[in-house]
Amino acid sequence: MNARYVFLIAASALSILSGCTSTPSAPPVNAGMVKESVTQQQLNEGRSLFVSRCIECHVLPEIAEHSANEWPHLVDTMAKRADLKAEEHRAVIAYLLAARSEL
Repeated sequence: MNARYVFLIAASALSILSGCTSTPSAPPVNAGMVKESVTQQQLNEGRSLFVSRCIECHVLPEIAEHSANEWPHLVDTMAKRADLKAEEHRAVIAYLLAARSEL
């Protein structure tokens, strides 16, 4: 195999993998910092669902991209496509609002 060809494949793979690194788009949230009665488990589940379900259809949005008033409506409109159960839906919204409040 040609060395240049191998280099191009390696460079392409590295470029693709660098796009898969963790970004600050879904920061962890501490339940102690949240004013509402939300457990750490709910926040962790909401974060996990936000990352895993949203990325199936589009690039993960930055949490600061939308206001605290916009997030619930956005999650409402996408919950069916993301196949979120009611409890999961609440967890995603709780996570987004908590993360948004910490920005």
